[in-house]
Amino acid sequence: MNNIYCYIDESGQDTRGEFFSVSVVIVNTTQFRDAGERRLLNIERETGKGIAKWKRTNYVRKESYLQAITTIAKLEGSLFYSIHINTRDYIGATVDTITRVVQQRMTGTDKYRLTVIVDGLNKKERQQIAKRLRKEGVAYKKVHGVRDESSAWIRLADALAGFSRDAYEDKPYAPNLYSDLQQRGFLIRL
Repeated sequence: MNNIYCYIDESGQDTRGEFFSVSVVIVNTTQFRDAGERRLLNIERETGKGIAKWKRTNYVRKESYLQAITTIAKLEGSLFYSIHINTRDYIGATVDTITRVVQQRMTGTDKYRLTVIVDGLNKKERQQIAKRLRKEGVAYKKVHGVRDESSAWIRLADALAGFSRDAYEDKPYAPNLYSDLQQRGFLIRL
């Protein structure tokens, strides 16, 4: 049985529903999860991004970090995001994104155990997400929240959510990099 980990973060609650982006990093083996996290830690150090939140990182480091993650071949086809406009149903948007990723990635996959890890999730939100995932027919082992300081994977999800927002807002570094990451299969919009 495969252990599948979904790391989720979002961007845009500050827009009061005008824009909301959810990103999902899906990792499907325990061995790669550990080795991949070590590689991500090295990339954070090498690019100077460190553990800083995406919005506090300068454009040069953002671009360098995103280019460096493409050196991890196993991430191709594993980085997703969705954009939701004019909604304040953040839990619903998050569950919708998770459900679409699982349906897209797990079709035809043998049995798996899904662990859903969401940045900054409190107990009430965790219960809401778990209930809605069950309602959507998404089988999971566990849903829990973490702080982005605790995991390079969740920091990657933070970077993707922030980058999708930067691209949406047409930040100077974003358009060409966005096209490149999509064409190479390292960024998939749902």
